[in-house]
Amino acid sequence: MQTRLSCLIVDDSNVNLLLISKFVEKTDFLELKETFTNPIDAFSYLQENKVDILLLDIEMPEMSGLDLLKALNTPPVTILITSKKEFALEAYDLDVVDYIVKPPDYARFLKSVSKAQQVIQNRQSSAATSSKQEEDIFVKVEQKLIRLKPREITYIEALSDYILIHTLEGRQYIVYSSMKTFEEKLKNLGFDYFLRIHRSHIINMQHIELLEHESVVIKGKYLSIGKTYREAFMQQIKKL
Repeated sequence: MQTRLSCLIVDDSNVNLLLISKFVEKTDFLELKETFTNPIDAFSYLQENKVDILLLDIEMPEMSGLDLLKALNTPPVTILITSKKEFALEAYDLDVVDYIVKPPDYARFLKSVSKAQQVIQNRQSSAATSSKQEEDIFVKVEQKLIRLKPREITYIEALSDYILIHTLEGRQYIVYSSMKTFEEKLKNLGFDYFLRIHRSHIINMQHIELLEHESVVIKGKYLSIGKTYREAFMQQIKKL
């Protein structure tokens, strides 16, 4: 089921307010929360309530739409709907998603809100990825749980029935685990910057210093790239 995005419309013209409200109602991924003809009232509302998309007129009495945007600490994703094109440059300086010239038609409106939807989805995806990447992990060393930051792990090597984790600070942790189990743990947690390059090595791609022949160098250590893993490794290198 598609997630609906909440909208707020601010326009001092009741005619335009009604038109844009109807456009919102026709769009299945939008939900209208409030409408305001007075930007000061809209500002007060936004101080207490969050919305995903702000549909905003520029030329209004007492406070312009641009002034409203400047007054907000964290404005919603904003689409300006106004009668004059000369505000476009200043509008984009305020990081608005789109600029629609009145009178808008539904096709143009739909294009703008679809663009806003994509921006919101990209931000949410980026935030989720960042959150996962910044999570710490716990590893069991002897009878203690040690907290590690994944980004500070440089590489992991196989050690019989154990693995040896190397960190940026030069510390080493011996953990009872197979390489396969630990590799799956990292993958399931979303740490996609780790890559198996050999049956004996998992590396953090962010800490590669150089490639030489069939090896990578991390913290001055040469680590061989196994034939089985070479193709997958080269594919990942192209993405960096």
